[in-house]
Amino acid sequence: MNRVISWLQNFLLRQVLVVCLIGATFFVGQCFIYSSAMIAQADVKTPEGIYYKGTPDSQGIGNDNQMRNAQNQLKETVDNVREKLNLNEETPRATKEFQANVKRKAQAAVEPITNRERGYYQQPESQR
Repeated sequence: MNRVISWLQNFLLRQVLVVCLIGATFFVGQCFIYSSAMIAQADVKTPEGIYYKGTPDSQGIGNDNQMRNAQNQLKETVDNVREKLNLNEETPRATKEFQANVKRKAQAAVEPITNRERGYYQQPESQR
């Protein structure tokens, strides 16, 4: 009975090992196989020059409607952004107070280091 169990264990171990080796060989072999299926295919086209004239034949712009439509759409977009972000309104008082508070705190934090009330960038050029 012990012989059968040990033979079965060895047999299963050999099968698993063989399957793993075959799988590894297959996947590693794919890296080294040169095939036309792995090459990017492109159509070969002859180079032919096409001349595009950049300026109209002394006629001005032929399609003013497209330009007007584009301008109108841009104006509508600008108006929409201006409305959504409230750019026409004055800055709220609370925001102004917050900005002033931040400036005071920054000045209080920097003054002991620089021994100046303001930074060099706020002084006139004659004093720099």
